[in-house]
Amino acid sequence: MPSLKNNIEQYRYYFASGHYDRRYPGPNRTVVRWICTLLPENGRILDYGCGSGRYLAPLRQRTAEYIGFDVCREALALLRQRLDTLDDDSAITLLGPEEEQVGRYCERHRRVDLALCLFGVLSHIETSRKRRRVLNMLRQTLKPGGRLLVSVPNRRRRFHREQRRQRQPEQIRYIRDCEGQQLELGYHLYDVASLRRTLIDAGFVVERIQAESLFPESWIARFTAVAITDRWLCRLLPAGWGYGLLAIARPTTHAEGG
Repeated sequence: MPSLKNNIEQYRYYFASGHYDRRYPGPNRTVVRWICTLLPENGRILDYGCGSGRYLAPLRQRTAEYIGFDVCREALALLRQRLDTLDDDSAITLLGPEEEQVGRYCERHRRVDLALCLFGVLSHIETSRKRRRVLNMLRQTLKPGGRLLVSVPNRRRRFHREQRRQRQPEQIRYIRDCEGQQLELGYHLYDVASLRRTLIDAGFVVERIQAESLFPESWIARFTAVAITDRWLCRLLPAGWGYGLLAIARPTTHAEGG
């Protein structure tokens, strides 16, 4: 099974080659709508797994501070280059690749209103213990009343062939063709029930789970008509139909936790 270290190495090429940004040139409109709904005026965002700025670039001016973190140096380098070309006074803080920087930064500064862990970032973490550690860390970065917005791949819709080949079908490896270069990546797949259980076990109250998208993410990132259709379908159809699952959760209070 590819390790987290191997996933990072593969993503280094994925970003450095430019293939990731060509495949996903824009954000998911459904996710953007939820970010704008959940973020209070002059709120602060932590984007855990910000990549090369797919959400940071279009949303930075809506925040008092946008904190981006990634474990991939190449992604952060591309994001810094992108930000250098923008002429604005947005408050942006970039952290990484060391995960410990996130907790230290939020201890020294105010906690955030909204934490993002989007588009399978959680699923690329290879063990349940490490996934829970990251979720616990994100919970601790949130101020009272803050929210976590997390999205993961739906095992009911994706990687059926890979699941049949694995002893543990929820933990798969797959091949991504990157313009002739084959990248092997590990993924932990979820369904609605397992995503809800994972968040509850990490100390969250799950407020909502819905489809992140009905069509493949690369389609809605590149084609406006598909993105608009997809956004409306996500409102109407059950979460279990989603290509990915999108959850909104808040930290459990002492009373709620018993």
